[in-house]
Amino acid sequence: MNVTGTAAVLGVKNMKPIKTLLLIGILAAIPSLAPSDAAAQPGGYYSGPPPGSQLPGGFHNRQGRLTFGFQLGLGGMNDDVGDIDCGNCDYNPLSLGISGHIGGFLGPRFALMFELQANTQQVSQGAFSDEDQFLTQSAAMIAGQYWLTPQLWLKGGIGLAHLQVDDAYFVSDIDNGTALMGAIGFEVFSAQYMSIDIQGRLINGAYKGIDNNVTAGTVGVGINWF
Repeated sequence: MNVTGTAAVLGVKNMKPIKTLLLIGILAAIPSLAPSDAAAQPGGYYSGPPPGSQLPGGFHNRQGRLTFGFQLGLGGMNDDVGDIDCGNCDYNPLSLGISGHIGGFLGPRFALMFELQANTQQVSQGAFSDEDQFLTQSAAMIAGQYWLTPQLWLKGGIGLAHLQVDDAYFVSDIDNGTALMGAIGFEVFSAQYMSIDIQGRLINGAYKGIDNNVTAGTVGVGINWF
């Protein structure tokens, strides 16, 4: 047999083990090339659910999202002496409460935010409507909000309070103090990017200069975006 023939025979004899090893290599590589269910999910194996997904229990996953909104409510105000009312009014006025917030979600169920709130109530009625006097308590706070269920939440805040009396012509500053706020709400409309809730709020302003506390409570409606 010549050299060429010998080489051809050796090539044929060596093809079988080479093909076998190549086939084994391909079969071994297939599982690593095919994505598994866990790896195919956004974020890989170890990260949490991506924002926008829904968590177990029906919670919206809003982690890392901006939140802002406002609330309007009606209620009453009192101090250490008793209820604040309008002494010369022929009716019992309610106090108006308005608040707004902006912040972000540190977790799927917890948001930290900056909150502004004001409560005002008529305390005197003049001979003309533009002489009516109003007591206004305003506050700037840092607040935290936590969702106990997908729709029920609790909120608490602490910050600075300011008390003043004003009418159509003058504003009389009374004192500055500290503010403590607590609220509870229930989302009657609850979606990933928006909610409408019914909420109750209680805020207390403590004023050392006049040695008094002013508390305002309201029940109202809030609209929030996420």
